[in-house]
Amino acid sequence: MRLPLKTEYACQVMAQLAKTYDGGKVRRVEELATAESLSANYLVQILTKLRPAGLVVSRRGKNGGYLLGREPGSITLAEIALAMEGEPLIETGPGNGGMASPKVGAAWAKANAALLEALAEIPLTDLVPEDAPGRAEDWVI
Repeated sequence: MRLPLKTEYACQVMAQLAKTYDGGKVRRVEELATAESLSANYLVQILTKLRPAGLVVSRRGKNGGYLLGREPGSITLAEIALAMEGEPLIETGPGNGGMASPKVGAAWAKANAALLEALAEIPLTDLVPEDAPGRAEDWVI
């Protein structure tokens, strides 16, 4: 199993939006893409998946961009992952009809439930990056 990159990048961009949530600042796609070293076009695809889930809000116009749909402490990794991947997060096939197939399927379903439970305990606020030391705007001349 591997976490899809789109979901990882969705968490990163959500953390960037959480960083400026209190100020109500609308963030431009280009700014977010630069902050997380992503392509702006790829980032738009991610934001488009997050919007229907109510995790982000878009604003149009000259001063348009994106902001969080609600307070970052109320958003969890489970919500972000489900918005990006749907349920179940751990997808299994129907099995081959073998004798162990039902128990194997039940075990994976249990693992999926445990994963969702663990992700639901991690708020977006835990992912907010601190300002990097030594940034040019922090220098005193």
